[in-house]
Parts: sequence; structure tokens; C-alpha cells
Amino acid sequence: MKISSPAGYKNLNVQQNKNNVKSNSKNFKGAFADSAFNVIDKAFSILDKNAMIQVSFVDTVSTNIPRTLVDLKTGLAAAFETCRREFSGLFVNCLMPGLVVKSVAKILPKNNILKQTNAVNSWANGSAIDKMQEVYTQAKNSGAADVTKEYVKNALNSLEGLDGKTWVRYADKAAEPLYGEAIDNITQAVSAKGKNKKLLLAEAKNKLVQLTKAENVLKFNGSPQSNLEETLRDMTDLGAKFSKAAEQGISLDEYSKSLKGFVNKKSIIGLIIVGLIAVSVQTINRAITRKQFKAEGAPIYKEFGKKDTTQKMNEREKKKFKAKKAASAAGMYGLAALSMMKKPSIGMFQFSNIFPTMDQCRWIAASTFASRMLGAEDENELRETTVRDIASFSGLYFLGDYVKKGAASAIEAFSKTKKGSKLLGNNVVLLNRRKEVAKPVIKAGASMLEKTKENAIYRIKQFGNWIKNTDLKTSGEVSSIKIRNLRNICRIADIAFSIVMLGVLLPKYNRSVTEKKVAAAKKEEEMKQRSITFLNDVQKKNMPEVFKDIV
Repeated sequence: MKISSPAGYKNLNVQQNKNNVKSNSKNFKGAFADSAFNVIDKAFSILDKNAMIQVSFVDTVSTNIPRTLVDLKTGLAAAFETCRREFSGLFVNCLMPGLVVKSVAKILPKNNILKQTNAVNSWANGSAIDKMQEVYTQAKNSGAADVTKEYVKNALNSLEGLDGKTWVRYADKAAEPLYGEAIDNITQAVSAKGKNKKLLLAEAKNKLVQLTKAENVLKFNGSPQSNLEETLRDMTDLGAKFSKAAEQGISLDEYSKSLKGFVNKKSIIGLIIVGLIAVSVQTINRAITRKQFKAEGAPIYKEFGKKDTTQKMNEREKKKFKAKKAASAAGMYGLAALSMMKKPSIGMFQFSNIFPTMDQCRWIAASTFASRMLGAEDENELRETTVRDIASFSGLYFLGDYVKKGAASAIEAFSKTKKGSKLLGNNVVLLNRRKEVAKPVIKAGASMLEKTKENAIYRIKQFGNWIKNTDLKTSGEVSSIKIRNLRNICRIADIAFSIVMLGVLLPKYNRSVTEKKVAAAKKEEEMKQRSITFLNDVQKKNMPEVFKDIV
């Protein structure tokens, strides 16, 4: 290139500098965006490890903190009680149960079989014990040189995982080098302890997920199975226990029976203790408020602590109010039962982790919320509590899930359009679908009414199936970084919904209704006092009897 003058050279340098600035700016923005997505992705990966970790996080950021701040406008008493109520509820419902069950396990009487195999540290439930015992017995009777490795291989080969709409047999990946490495990792983990065991299992899990893209929705010989992380944990834990029992000449049937009985005892006793704590927390919370502010009644009024805000009721009103509280509490338990969409079973109450399962948490939360309704002191508090806690339960235990699945369904549908395929690509799968609803077969010559009816039934079945049989894929199950980021958008939608609806709009609505009712009651009382004053004035002025009668 020929530069004709110094000025031209200077102008060229300026232009190049501008281009460099633009390029660097673009690279910086891209790096910043990638870094932000990486942070979000890592955060959601942690949340994905356990349903209760997710619930605890969402509960904290979307309800506990926002509600405390909203109630601060009513007064310190309302804010303090809300803070204690919400965080104590989170602790009792989600974080404490496993600790209680672990403590119960330590003090429960144990026979020699359980003592010799350290049953206290096991989280395997009855279903896992039965499945792993069967596989271990087969491995032991196979004549294999390495019984533990044979047991691990047979257990993995019994697994199927759901990838989108396809069930992937783990055994079909047996020829892959990573599969063999995973078997070796798990075999070593059976006899390993502490951090080394955790590292080996994490490495094995990552290899298996990389091969199958299926870790969250599993089957074991055709029956439902917990996620891969818990499965590998139970596989190694029970493998070590079965091996020790066999070495000491203990029958595996006898050992499994003792272990399952122990699991049932610690789980049921633990849940009873947690339930009793759950129903008493709000009583303790209200007692603290009364002592702290030296006032009776509910701290939902701006005048609380300044004057008596308790609502006076006669016997008939008290009886009617108690019936309303009982109806609200019954409705809470009914909602909990409906949200599980299955019949209660003994397996539902067995703990399989230091955190409770979603079903266990639903029952504990229902007890916590029902006790708040039964402890309400007046009509306004009962209405606030019923609306708030039924909405909270719905948002945390199923509506939030519908929001993220709805966002995922919308993104998948958009990716199938011409514009969407250009932006996102054709292969966007964000949901695992356990079942599909068969399309209706409409008979030839069917009337328009019959066709409409069949299609309407099909749509209802589709919606019900979507609610019950679809799950958002985990970060390890998605096929690329782009799809992982799309998945994170679905998770953000869930949290944003909870923050806006449960943390901000709901408490504001509740309190505004209360304030309107208080204002209306105050106005009615003022009118009543004016009428009494007017009548007294009329009598004092000795007006004609006829006029008095008219008044």
C-alpha cells in the first residue's frame, strides 16, 4: 500500500485504532457474556444436584427476602415475624428433616448385623436395597473372580435412562472405553472412603452421562429408579455392606430385611418428630412477637403495638371462625395430596438423602402451613395466611415447575419454525418425555361434533401428560453449550415468576386488602359513634316524642 503523505498515514493509523477498539470491544462483550453464562450454568448445576437445594434457593430469593422487605412497610413487628416465619419454615420443611432422621438412626437400637455394617451411614431406601441385593446375589453366584466388579457391571447393565423421548440402555454402551472406565471407578469406590470415594463416583457419573445423556429419569430392570448420583451412591454403599455381611456368614436376605426395617423405623419416627416441630413453629414465632413488642393479636396492622388491634368475637363468631380455620387447613392437606399425583406408599416416607424428597417435603410443608392457618387470630390474618401459603405451596412445589417446562416447550416449538431453526438450530431438546399420548383414531363419517369432542379429549390428555410425565433436562443431559444456556433461561423464568408473583405481588395484594378492610371497619365504627352521639343529643334537647320516634 502506498502512503502519499504523513497526513494520510496518520488518518490510516486512526482508522486502524478505531477498528481495533471495535474488535476488542466486541471480544470483551462476547467474553463477558460467555463468563456470565458460565457462572449461571455452574450455579444451576449445583442447584440441579438435589431438589431441596433448588427449593431452598428459590424460596429464599423469591419469597423469604422479598416478603420481609414488603412487610417492613407495615412495621418492624410484621417484618421480624415474617422473617422468622419464612426462614424457620424453610429450615423445618427442607433442611432439618434429614438431620433429625440421621440423629434418630444413631440412637435407635440396632442388632449385631446392623452394628457390624454401620447401617447408620446408609441412605439407601427399601427399593434400592431389594434391587441391589438381587444383583449382588447374581454376581456372587456367577463364579466371577471379582464379585464386586461383576456386581457393579450387572447393576449398570440393568439401568435405562431417558434422553428426550428415547430410553437408552446403559448396557448398549458396554463396548465404549468410557463405560469400562466408569465400571472400574465404581468398583474402586466400593472399598474407598471419604473424598476419594466421592471423586471416583463423580468421575464415573460424568463418563456415564457423557455416553448416555441420561441421568435424571432412570429405570432399573424396568421399574422406576432414582437419579444416577443416588443410584451410584447406593450401589457402592450396599456393595460394601453386602460384601462385609457375606464375609461374616450373614444371610443377605436376613441382612436386607434388618436394613429395610431400620430404614422404615428411622424415617417414620423422624417424620413424626419433624411434623410435631412443624406444627409448633408458628406458635413459638407468635410468642416471640408478643414478648418483643408487648402486644396481642396479629402483627399485620400498622397500629400493632400502638393500640389494641385484636378483633373481639362473641361465642357464635368464635365457633364460625374455628370452622373456617379447619376448612383452610383441610384444603392445604388436600392440595398437598393432589400435588403428588399418586397414592401414598411406605416408600414415599423412606428417606434416601440428607435432604427430604419432594413428596416428604410436601407433607411437612402442608403441616407447617396448616398450623399457621389454625393459629390465625382473626379473619384478616386467616385470609392472608390461606392465600399466601396456598400460593406459596403451589408456586414452590408445582407451578414454578410448570413455568420452566412451559418456557422449555415454547423454545422447542420455536426451534421448529423457519426463523427459530436459523437462530437456535433444529435439534433443540430441553425436555425428557416419559410418555406420549396416542392421537385419537376418528372413525370415517364422524360428525363435526364427534371430531371436536375427540380432539378436545386428546388435548386434555396431552396437557395432563405434559404436567405429569415431562421433566426439564439436567445441564449434563443437554447436547451443547447453546442448549444449556437455553435451559438456564427456563430456570431463570421459574425464579423470576416466583419473585414477582410470590415475593412481591402476593404480599402487597394481601396487605392492601387488609388495610382496606381495616379502613372500612374504622369508618363503620366512626359512623356508629356519630349515630350514638346524635341520638344522645336528641334526647338531651327534650324534643317532641314523635320526632324522637322518627329518629
